[in-house]
Amino acid sequence: MFYKILDFSILVIATIFFVGVLAFDYSMFGLTKPIILISYEWKFFFDILIWPLVVLLIIDLTLKYKKTKNPKKFIKKYWVDITMLVLIPVFSVFKFLKIGLTVVKQLKTAKMGAKIAHKTKKMSKK
Repeated sequence: MFYKILDFSILVIATIFFVGVLAFDYSMFGLTKPIILISYEWKFFFDILIWPLVVLLIIDLTLKYKKTKNPKKFIKKYWVDITMLVLIPVFSVFKFLKIGLTVVKQLKTAKMGAKIAHKTKKMSKK
């Protein structure tokens, strides 16, 4: 019974998380407009939702491993759960890298603007 509740909880949180991805990170799929319209005030909720999902997946896999007690059987039987646990943080890293790349681009633009301003100032003194 507990395993079913845990699996259902994971399914519900993963579905809600995916709804947030479709609403706020639609550009990851090459879309120009969000598929689902949700107020931007909810973005933080969807961004933080990944951590309870990862924790539940870890708990679920730990319990399943203790139940199986055989690494080969465990991997063969629960490979989808393991893949999901690995891929969710990987995709979230891409999301954060996208934010990081935006900051780097802005800093490069600011640096270029400062160089242009410095050269213009230098040329105007001559």
